[in-house]
Formats: sequence, structure tokens, C-alpha cells
Amino acid sequence: MRLKHGSVGRYWPVGLMIVSLAALAAPAAQQTLAKGPIHISADTLHAENKPSQQATYLGNVVMTQGDVVIHANKLVIAALQGKVQTATATGSPVSFTMSSAQRHGYGNTLIYKPGSGEIVLQGNAHLWQEKNEISGQQVTYFLNNQQTAVTAAPGQRVHSVFYPAAANRSASGGRP
Repeated sequence: MRLKHGSVGRYWPVGLMIVSLAALAAPAAQQTLAKGPIHISADTLHAENKPSQQATYLGNVVMTQGDVVIHANKLVIAALQGKVQTATATGSPVSFTMSSAQRHGYGNTLIYKPGSGEIVLQGNAHLWQEKNEISGQQVTYFLNNQQTAVTAAPGQRVHSVFYPAAANRSASGGRP
């Protein structure tokens, strides 16, 4: 198909808009990764500032930061100079979701490190991306680069289940 002279010029504003939206989309996605304020709700809270900055939340704990959501029975926040260093969640099990990365997981204990962007699941740890699953004694998920490290308990092995892309599309109605 041959374009008429001047037809490309007619569409350049649309092309510029598409390129601009694509450039904005990537930083917007990064902003949802564990950035911004941390919101916590629970049945009870006990907090102290000395000798250390620590807060303990008990009962139906829900913590969110960006699109990271953690559900637990107990959450202990350790802070230094007002900045959260770790959030250690326990439950039966404790779970998390991260919708922008299409990930969710659970374990007996979850340690969230906002500064380094790590989520560490310990004890019966499982992590999914869509239908694909990995499991082991400890699963560490690095939010910023979406890498994962899995270790097994002594004498056991790590496990993975990966579905071929074509199988994922047919199982989800043709959506990636």
C-alpha cells in the first residue's frame, strides 16, 4: 500500500501522543512498586519510640504500600529515625499480592524491606505469577527488578511449575 503525499504528516500528532503515553506508562508502573506511604489497619497497636522505634499490630492486619498488600495475624514494624527498616508479618499463613506484577504468595513468615524492595517469604513459601508457581523453604522476591531467589529446606528441593505461554492464553480466554 502506498501512502499519499502528506498522509504521514496528517497523523504525526497521533504518533506523538502514542509515544508520549508509552513514555509515561513505564514511570507510572514503577511508582506503584512499594513507593509512597505505608497504610496499616489492625485490631490493636502497641508502639514504642525508646529504646527502639517499634510498632506491633495484632489481629486482621492489612498493610499496603503502593500496590503491595500484606495480610497477617501479626505485624512488627522496626524503624530507624522514622524510616521503616523492616515489616515482619506472621500468620497462618501470611500472604501478599502485588497487582502490577501479577504476583501473589504466602508463607509462615513474611519480611518486607521497603528500602531494598525485598519480600522474603519463609516456611512453606509459595510465589505465583499468574498460574506459574515456585515454592521452597524461603522465597525472596525483589520488587525493583522482579527477580526471585528460592532455597529449599535441608534434605528437600525447590519446586517450580511453568505453563507454556500458549497454554496460559487458552486457559485465560486468550488474554496474556
